[in-house]
Amino acid sequence: MNRLAIEPGSTVAYHTGDWRNQRPAYRDKWPPCGQTCPAEEDVQAWLALASDRQWEAAWRTLTERNPLPAVMGRVCYHPCERACNRAHLDTAVNIHGVERHLGDLALQQGWRHRPLTDQQQTQQVAVVGAGPAGLSCAFQLARRGFPVTIFDAQSTPGGTLSSGIPEYRLPKSVMQGEINAILALGIQLKLNTRIGADISADTLREEFVAVFLAVGALQPRTYPDDGYGDHSVMSGVDFLRRINDGERLSLPGQIAVIGGGNTAIDAARCARRLGAEVTVVCSQDPHGSHGGHPGAEIPASLDEVNQAEAEGVRLRYRMGVQRLVRSGAHLSGVEIARVDQIHDRHGRFNPVLFEGTEEFLPASLVVFAIGQEVDWRGLEPLVQTETSGIFVGGDAAGKPRFAATAVGSGYQAAMSIIALLTGVPPHYEHHDKAEVTFRDIKPQYYPRQARREGALMAASPGEFSERVAGLGNEAAHEEAGRCLNCGICFQCDNCWHFCPDAAVIKQGQGYRIDDDYCKGCGICAEECPSGHIDMERVAG
Repeated sequence: MNRLAIEPGSTVAYHTGDWRNQRPAYRDKWPPCGQTCPAEEDVQAWLALASDRQWEAAWRTLTERNPLPAVMGRVCYHPCERACNRAHLDTAVNIHGVERHLGDLALQQGWRHRPLTDQQQTQQVAVVGAGPAGLSCAFQLARRGFPVTIFDAQSTPGGTLSSGIPEYRLPKSVMQGEINAILALGIQLKLNTRIGADISADTLREEFVAVFLAVGALQPRTYPDDGYGDHSVMSGVDFLRRINDGERLSLPGQIAVIGGGNTAIDAARCARRLGAEVTVVCSQDPHGSHGGHPGAEIPASLDEVNQAEAEGVRLRYRMGVQRLVRSGAHLSGVEIARVDQIHDRHGRFNPVLFEGTEEFLPASLVVFAIGQEVDWRGLEPLVQTETSGIFVGGDAAGKPRFAATAVGSGYQAAMSIIALLTGVPPHYEHHDKAEVTFRDIKPQYYPRQARREGALMAASPGEFSERVAGLGNEAAHEEAGRCLNCGICFQCDNCWHFCPDAAVIKQGQGYRIDDDYCKGCGICAEECPSGHIDMERVAG
């Protein structure tokens, strides 16, 4: 009988690595929250810092892509949470709540954005529009040393954030605080300046090497029968603008709001606060689906819809307007009917009404929130010819009309402008990473935890104060800690503990594999909670 040439209790003489046909590979993947974030934030990274109470570091990581976290934490429709893998375990991480907390902390503590370079460029860039897309683009350019001037036709910056979102959802002090922090990077802001009237498009093109057009979509679509005047028919955009300008409208007792987007819901909730009985007529059902995606039929945020109903707004789903009804010279109501189909055979929104289902809805004021368009007046010389250095983004580029999408569009525009001016194309690392799904996660390693929410305050008549409270430090810390760190190593040591051959070596902030002893058993990958380890074939 052959005897082992080593002492009992030791196996180091066996180079088990010679046996393997596969080996583990540590790979950062792209968590679904970051994949679906319209602003392309590295959500997992700043949640990890927040879970370690590194608040300022978390804020700085977040604002690498989104300089408006206190704003977006309030108004973003947070698709990141719909994609969150934690939802398959218990409930999605309250990402927007932690984001809002970081933004609020920055305003309270006076944290300021830092330039990324001390080198100042000489090539000047113009941004037309001080909404989220324009502010985001200017922020990215200014941090990289480019002199930027923002032109806006309005008297206050913010675009739709300022004119279209009520105070109870977005306090003006919060929005202005984050805008001021962006402008503090040295950005020039010229308000009450309309291109084509106060400065010509040709002058703009001559004085600036690049121009980013982020004019938004603020021109309301109107109902064809629009001969009643503002006392009877109004657009949702104008209704909200007047309220946000501080005008307390004297409203009739009964109002109908037509539309299913956030503008319609915001208008309805404002009218309800001003004492009117409000009915929203909407072709879509918030509990329906479109294209196989539940809840995707109605454009408005389902949270906003639920809050509107709780505040006494009546919603009539799958209904459309047949005609406006007069009583003498005045509007008496709207004839509505059931919607037969919402989309045509090409998938386009084109409601068709059921004949014979008409009914009368009494209303002395009808607010139409049926969409908005871009007003290109004065900008035609810039958009009607193919000229190098002209970029279009945000709502004006036909992107999905959400604030977070506009922020992401502004970042992309800034990177494209920098590439044009420097000749160096941008590199987007996350596009090189693999996705990670819940099937890649080991849920047994994560205890179930309740989601922390901000308190919902009662809405009083005539009161426009903020409705949803933010998270405190402790709640934000605990909520950030619920993140599963999908596809990212968080140094749990499972691979090191479970390796039967001691082939996993801890080093610094990570691990390496000792190829002499790793036999490719795959236990480390099987026990990795976050799906960070892959097994790859070894060439024979």
